Formats: sequence, structure tokens, C-alpha cells
Amino acid sequence: LERGDSAEPLFDSKRVLNPTAKERLARYAAEHFVADGDILLMEAGTTVAAMVKYLAGYQHLTVIGNGLATMNELARLVANLNVYCCGGMLRDVALTFVGPQAEDYFRNINATTCFLSATGITASEGITDPSPLEIQVKRAMAASADRIIFLLDSSKFGVRSLSRVVPLSDVDILVTDSDAPSDLIDALRAQRIDVRIV
Repeated sequence: LERGDSAEPLFDSKRVLNPTAKERLARYAAEHFVADGDILLMEAGTTVAAMVKYLAGYQHLTVIGNGLATMNELARLVANLNVYCCGGMLRDVALTFVGPQAEDYFRNINATTCFLSATGITASEGITDPSPLEIQVKRAMAASADRIIFLLDSSKFGVRSLSRVVPLSDVDILVTDSDAPSDLIDALRAQRIDVRIV
């Protein structure tokens, strides 16, 4: 059953939604999809931001993002990581930098992996988000990376938001938790998406 989700939640309100699952996904992603010397693009969602604490052990890592909260987390690791943030307009709802400046910035980056999240995923619409400004930046980030990994906890499954982020065919890996519906997992795997259940 698909449900609509037109309202965009505030960043701080998203932190308390499914915190245990988000933490598991974040840790798994950091431990399995990051290597020394990588250039990582990390968008501003709470699940992706939760990865930061697990990056401290890597060497020569470069992390680039568009989220103020993610940057604040990364600031604690500046001694160990190279950290960059795009420019642009700061949105108060999501605490993200968006707009043409942000998009242009990411178009000039060559990254190893792009870590993204979104508001919802359905078999019919794919991965969707409520803000066109956010979507444009996420697309620019995704286009600049060799590999696209989505971290979507099970609460995002069956949710259809305003517009598609990227085609499902562009997604290399999707990490979710064991409460995600098996029929949708099967549909994604049928489209050759590597789904990891954590």
C-alpha cells in the first residue's frame, strides 16, 4: 500500500524516527562501502549523517557534503579527514545548501561513492523526495560519483513523495533494515539493484 508524503519533515524531527535502524544502516555502510583514500559525497539526511562517527579509522579520506548538520559532525574529524562543503542557499527546513551554486559545485567533483537517502521508495515511482531544490542537488551529486548507494530504513518503503530523485537503474546498492517489505525488496532485486538488509 503506497502512502503519500507531501510534507517535508524538519531535520531535527527526522533524527528521532527509526533511530536504531538508521544507526545500523549507517554503521554497515561505513564499514562495507568505504576504503582508505576514497572521495565520498554525503548528502544531508539523518541516516547518512549518522555514518560520520564510523569514518574516524580511515586514512586519506575526503568527504564532501551539502548539509550543515553533516558538516558539524564532520568538524570533529577534521584532523583525520579532508572535509569540503558546497556553497549555495541554506534551507531552514532541512539545513541543506541548495541552488545553482551547490549543483555547479558537485558537477565539478570526481567522487568514489555517493551516499544518499530520500523520503520514500515505491516499486512504481522509485525513490522520491518532496523538494525540487534538494532533488537537483542530489542528482548532481549522484552524477559525479562512480557508485550510488542509498540508505533507506523500512519506514521509507511504500512512501511516494513529490518527484523522483534518480532512476532506479542508476542505484548500485540499497541498504535497508529487515522490516522492509519483501515484495518490494524482490522487485528491486529484479531490477538488478544490490539490496543489503542489515
